[in-house]
Amino acid sequence: MQARSFVSWSIRLLITVLVMANATWAQFTGNIQGTVADPSGAAVAQAKVTLINVATQVSATTNTDASGSYRFLSLAPGSYKITVEAAGFARAEATATLETNQNLNVPISVKVGTATEAVTVTAEAPLLNTAETRNQQTLETQELSALPLQGRSMISLVTLAPGVTGRGVTGGAPGSGLDNYSTETTVEASANGQGGVSNMLIIDGLDATSSVRQGVLNLTPNPDVVQEASSQVNTFSTEYGHSSSIQFAMTTKSGADQFHGLASDYFNYQAMFAKNSLPNSAQKFNPFHSNNMSATIGGPIIPHHQFFFFFGVEPLRGSSSTGDAPITIVNPQFIAFANANNPGTFGTKILTTYVPKNVTVGAVQDTAQSFFGTGASGCNTAARK
Repeated sequence: MQARSFVSWSIRLLITVLVMANATWAQFTGNIQGTVADPSGAAVAQAKVTLINVATQVSATTNTDASGSYRFLSLAPGSYKITVEAAGFARAEATATLETNQNLNVPISVKVGTATEAVTVTAEAPLLNTAETRNQQTLETQELSALPLQGRSMISLVTLAPGVTGRGVTGGAPGSGLDNYSTETTVEASANGQGGVSNMLIIDGLDATSSVRQGVLNLTPNPDVVQEASSQVNTFSTEYGHSSSIQFAMTTKSGADQFHGLASDYFNYQAMFAKNSLPNSAQKFNPFHSNNMSATIGGPIIPHHQFFFFFGVEPLRGSSSTGDAPITIVNPQFIAFANANNPGTFGTKILTTYVPKNVTVGAVQDTAQSFFGTGASGCNTAARK
């Protein structure tokens, strides 16, 4: 009976996930538009325009209007193939690469011919996007994996965009740090004469900017799961127009019709660091090491259909020596007290799992009695040593 119950529960869970799949798609703001014209420049109405995502083979179809215009909305960044078919004209094809939050103009010219003829534009069109004017820099997967990233945090790359000034990621906000494990990430960068509080940070169409500390990022993604990062300082989309400084939009990777992934380990230890060139340069670093690992995998859930997955994980393991510096640790007597009075709790598990090793315990610095006193409302712990 338990096995049947588990199978039934698993089937219901799978059905729920599939039903909700449409609602969990990322909200993209990239668009591809253009006009279809004949050799004389006249508009071709009611031409069939098909757009195919090269990576996923997902397609969409529309018809040109009376002015020969077509448009595809809410597209993920990537490579696309555009095919145009119209009565009395040869089929025409073009390729284009769409960037994050870009409104790309791709005009296509068709030639008189039969349906069996085809005209293929081998170069990506167009080189100059006439649909919009924007001061923008887009970093793709190759740049994100090749550029040096302090603490594996890619947010500092916002300072590479034209018109942007600042130092990048700093430790200003509470919980902020120079890696991907901070609860908040302060970005010291700005544009248009504005302050950092006017920045907006977006992940897959979601505003990830703190509502408490403006300009602070509440979610720092693993750079290996980001397909593109776009820094924009003007001509913002209307849905993201409330910020007047920098709009830093990140788009995560998606699965494709073929499986792909990676695994890496960024290893550091004391011998990799240059020795101090100042007086007392003979002093060595205290032993430390860190393994900042990363692994991703993506592919089709159902091959040759519009169902894909992508998964990424970024564990961090590290240790460091404190040398002869004093540190404060939990008294072993308190750990024994927690085990005796609160066994099985999360706090007790932390105390008993991560016990300091090779530690010489000196005097107890403080007890609860130091803060709460004695008596009915205080603590009956041992006196302060």
